[in-house]
Amino acid sequence: MSTESKSCQNIQYISFLRAVACIAIVVLHTFYAADAYSPGFTEHAVMLSVRNSMMWAVPCFVMATGSLLLDNSRQMSYKKIFGKYILRMAAALIIFSVLFSFFDSFVTDKTIGIKAIADGLADAVKGTGWKHMWYPYLMISLYLLLPFYRMISGSAGKKDLLFLLLIYFVFLSLVPAIETLAGVKSAFYICVYTVYPFYLFMGYAVHTGQIKIKRILSLILVIVCTAVLCILTVYSIKNNNSAVTSLLGSYSFPLIVLQSAGMFSFACGIKHADKSNFFTAFLNQTDKCSFGIYLIHMLFLKLVFAVLKFNPFNYGGFITVFATSVAVLAISFFTVWILRKIPAVRKVL
Repeated sequence: MSTESKSCQNIQYISFLRAVACIAIVVLHTFYAADAYSPGFTEHAVMLSVRNSMMWAVPCFVMATGSLLLDNSRQMSYKKIFGKYILRMAAALIIFSVLFSFFDSFVTDKTIGIKAIADGLADAVKGTGWKHMWYPYLMISLYLLLPFYRMISGSAGKKDLLFLLLIYFVFLSLVPAIETLAGVKSAFYICVYTVYPFYLFMGYAVHTGQIKIKRILSLILVIVCTAVLCILTVYSIKNNNSAVTSLLGSYSFPLIVLQSAGMFSFACGIKHADKSNFFTAFLNQTDKCSFGIYLIHMLFLKLVFAVLKFNPFNYGGFITVFATSVAVLAISFFTVWILRKIPAVRKVL
């Protein structure tokens, strides 16, 4: 989510992309949460198809980070990395882990006490809090290695970068997918734990033009991958295929990798926008609030679906689920927008 809003004001496509990705994440989580109330196969398939077709959002955030922070023309000292980026993520992780612990304590026991603070701090350390809080851990890990990633981006030629991306794609995306589908573990591996460094460097490579995909090809890539993801979703549900189901929920799945790369490349073609236009202004504001929206929107979703036990299929089904996602987005946006008026809070959100 937005971690460099001021510095990317002149890179309009990144601001737009992060805003749209933020919206996509709210939609993804809303449909996924609403799926618990799906009364039949059709509703279940639609809910998960929408969710799985939005999986490009988080990878695009990571690619946006790579496009900005791997640029060696930008000053990036250890003081800035630790004092700004890592500190912000750590603060958000602790504050929201405690906040969500208070929420759970109040909902479960109707009380708020010191124990909720201790539980929240424990959740932050052990990673046992709300599921969407995995993102701050990811960003902290990427920031910690950022100086070394910048050494690579600063000295690697085009062929070197393409080779690195190929190795990442094969061993962190393609091989794991084949292993999952075949049920056989390969002995070959590289010493990288997750696929996210791939996205970091892919964003940088596309942004700097070292990888060029024509916009029409990018659009075709997004459409085809999204269609196949939806088809596979229906297939996995119909056949109860756990291997395909697990791949559809993995950011390392080759289809999601290609879909995300296509989306980022397509957005890269946005060069100029009328800043006085309402839509442009809305997207820019959404970008600035995107990290806060990501953190806080789950609070409203849990309130609607877990606490109030609202069943959207009793009140219109698909249309109601979509309307709920719009409402959650609007409430989250205005909540964060107001909170960001407080200087101390703005440094975290």
